[in-house]
Parts: sequence; structure tokens; C-alpha cells
Amino acid sequence: MRRFALTLLAALSPVAAATSWVKPTPTLVATDYGSYGFKFLPKAVGGSSAKESWGELFQLQADGTLKTLWKHPLVNTPARVLIGPRGHVVTLDNWGGENGTMHAVVIYDPTGKVVADLNYSQVTSGFACARCNAAGGPLVTLAYTPKYTSYGNADEWFLLLRDDKGRGPTISLRTGKHKTDWNGKKTN
Repeated sequence: MRRFALTLLAALSPVAAATSWVKPTPTLVATDYGSYGFKFLPKAVGGSSAKESWGELFQLQADGTLKTLWKHPLVNTPARVLIGPRGHVVTLDNWGGENGTMHAVVIYDPTGKVVADLNYSQVTSGFACARCNAAGGPLVTLAYTPKYTSYGNADEWFLLLRDDKGRGPTISLRTGKHKTDWNGKKTN
């Protein structure tokens, strides 16, 4: 009987581990061309999960030094951090599903001002997302791959969240609003 219980416990261990989140660790992220970098610094407040996090956006100068553009607390402790081509910082979801559907996409401009703090419903409105509801709650990072585009105008960049069929929301980094076509319909 004891052998059976140990075998059962060993078989179930990977399942339990697959749905748990490890403690967030400091992360360094850079833009594709390396002109901007971002430090994500989680701060543990009791327990094993970070309840607060800080961010620091910096820019690589021509002489090789780093210029800090902003450093302050983040709205959430994100599951993923991205930097747009013009220095916009995007945080996706909440680490470990904390705070449920709040702060699914937070966009900071290059000065650190919050451009948008979108909840899960605001991000996925009008887009089906069956794979988002796993691993502790609705998470856009489970179903969408983030990309950037400027649609031919390098002054305004957009965050594209695309599923494996190429569909999903398109959000302006400048305004935080969904991109719409000529008649006001949300585009993907």
C-alpha cells in the first residue's frame, strides 16, 4: 500500500508543478536593435511571490554609457515585459495570475507615464481566446504572441497580439486604444 501511495504521489508531482509559478526574478530586456533596455525588479513582500515591482528604462548613448529615462514602481508585477522600438514599455498580465483580470496590458511611454492600463476584457474584447484561461486565470500571454508594427508610419507604433491563426487585438502604443478601420470596427 505504501509503495502504491509513493508511486501515485510521484506521478502527480509534475501536474502540480506545471500549474504553479516560481518566484519572479530580476530580468533585463532590450529592444531588437539594442537602443533601449529595461530592468524588471520584483520585490518580495512576504511569501514567495512578489507583490511589488520596479522598472527602469534606460537608453544606450553614443559613447557607450547608459542614460536612465525613468525608474519607478510598476502598476503590476508582470508575467512578461516588452519594449517597443521607440522606448514604450509594455507589461503583460500579472505574475502568477495575481489580481485576476486587472493589468493585462500596461503601456508606459518613454518618460514612464502610464498610457494605458487595460484589463483582460478590454484587451480581448471582440476576440475569442480559448487558450487564455489556463494556469491560474485569464492570461493573454498564454494565447498571443506579441509583435510590433508601424503600418508605414514610423511615428506611431502598435502592439499586435496574435494567436496561432494570426488573429488578435492591435493596440496603439501612443494612445493605448485598439486600432480601428475606417468605420470604427476593431481590426486585427
